[in-house]
Amino acid sequence: MHELTEGILAGLGCGLNWAVTSLLVRTLLGRFTPAGLGAIRATGGGALLVGLALAVGEGPDMLRAPLWVVLTLAVAIVLAMGVGDSLFFRSMEDLGVTRALTLALLNPLLTTLSGMLFYSEPLTAVRLAGIGLVLGGLGIIVSGKDEDGAATGRRMRRGLRLVCLAAGCWALAATIVKPALLAVPVLAGTALRIPIAGAVLWLTPWTRGTLAAVRESTPAERWKLGTICLLNALGSVLFTVAIRSGGVAIGNALASTSPLFAIPLEILVLKKHPSTRTIGGAALTVVGIVLLGF
Repeated sequence: MHELTEGILAGLGCGLNWAVTSLLVRTLLGRFTPAGLGAIRATGGGALLVGLALAVGEGPDMLRAPLWVVLTLAVAIVLAMGVGDSLFFRSMEDLGVTRALTLALLNPLLTTLSGMLFYSEPLTAVRLAGIGLVLGGLGIIVSGKDEDGAATGRRMRRGLRLVCLAAGCWALAATIVKPALLAVPVLAGTALRIPIAGAVLWLTPWTRGTLAAVRESTPAERWKLGTICLLNALGSVLFTVAIRSGGVAIGNALASTSPLFAIPLEILVLKKHPSTRTIGGAALTVVGIVLLGF
């Protein structure tokens, strides 16, 4: 498989993974804080990744990783998962899902610019048009969906700040992590960075009461938590492959396609059918994805 194709498929898989994760997280926010859910995701997913890395013989690669690689991976994952994800989940409570998802699309735009600036990544006119169509299509999709309970006033301003900060954290993390990901195998690098985010989150005051909430949770909620941990491990590997093989700009843009996958999920789970505006946005997104392969 061509390296770019591998990166595109991994990025799309990451987008689907995030859509399912967001759906599950949304159902658990009544019991857990965003930081608490992030700590559980990182701890459970990190344990799975470490076990898998050891099983396939990448333990020595983890131990031999240079200090600069470990530190870079640590900073990037704390920014992306520890800070970015928590801010985004919190912003959904203030803005509603549609506004939060729309503003979160600042992430690939910022990452595209940073990839061009710092890594001189090839960005032809065709690929630039593809990225523009992907982001434009996603913007149409999320803006075309009705969103109930959107906040106004002070909560709206707070939500805007949170989601913009989240997008900035994600973009910065994707930019600084690429050199480190090229220095170690995919699984070893991912297994090194995810548990670090969990350790940092557990040390913050925002995760207090999380263990008690787990003990008080229902069996269905625990199944959801387990699924979120599994998805975190899988999504982390997919994101790493997307950045390594597709490049910072393309990989991160496709990893932001979760609103596209949210449409069939809403049809299947919530029994909501997309509008003509949403279908048009999906068509633009598909065309953009095709252009990214050239």
